[in-house]
Amino acid sequence: MSYALRTTVLLGSFWLLVFLAGIYLVHFKMGSEEKDLIVKEHQLQEELSESEELVANLPAFNEDLEESRERWENRSKTIPKQEASHETYAYVDKILSSRKTTLDFDYYSTEEGDSGEVHYSNYRLSGEARFIDLYRFIWYIEHLPRYLRINSLQLAEESVEREGFDASKHWVRFDMSLSALSADRPGFDEVLYAADLKPPSGSHDPFRPPVKVVPKIPPNTKGLPNVFESTLRALTPTQAYLTDQNGELKTLELGDEVYLGKLADILPDENRVVFDLDRLYPSRRVSLSIKAAK
Repeated sequence: MSYALRTTVLLGSFWLLVFLAGIYLVHFKMGSEEKDLIVKEHQLQEELSESEELVANLPAFNEDLEESRERWENRSKTIPKQEASHETYAYVDKILSSRKTTLDFDYYSTEEGDSGEVHYSNYRLSGEARFIDLYRFIWYIEHLPRYLRINSLQLAEESVEREGFDASKHWVRFDMSLSALSADRPGFDEVLYAADLKPPSGSHDPFRPPVKVVPKIPPNTKGLPNVFESTLRALTPTQAYLTDQNGELKTLELGDEVYLGKLADILPDENRVVFDLDRLYPSRRVSLSIKAAK
């Protein structure tokens, strides 16, 4: 084999190896790296999208944070670091001793446990009282600094009469479940805002039978025709003739005043007139018709 031929074969083999190596790099190794880069690109796009969403929601987060901070700084309730059954009873008894009350109940400890860093004790109060005294007791529990949570309250009217008490002051039997909390956490036992503790006003009693309001009807000082005691005698398209409560014949036109109202309409085709009694409570419209001759 000549020198030129050997050189040509060597060069051809060299370039074939270079070509095959290029094919391997492009189609296999670089293809795999391309797929990895595409996956990483998608991941970065997702992270960027999440970051943009967080940035967009940042004002709302700041607003919620500011609201929570304001509520914390203006809190009016305390949770003690430790709690015991006799201490909670003493607190309740102190509320009752602040003013004369008919509240009388039995006090039971029912359950206690832990929820996260907060310890809770459940109690049951079962007894009776006048409704207004029970209402005041609940009002003080809700407004005094110590945090007691009322879980449930059942009420029933108590019909037993008691000596020395007005029968109109209705009594109720009640069964109340409440929880006392404690937590050894900074700031929980401090109050930065003092609530307004004016005693509750009003004496509404839902167990008292409702009193029907009797409307006051003004007296008929002008001697006007009372349509409830009058009789329609005749009518024309513009006038109505009736006999009033005193037996006197009265002539009325549209708009003329009668006792508690006025003449609102004359209906000759129907042989009747309509009065609008707007000073009667509730107001109403009353019709008078000509009675057919027997």
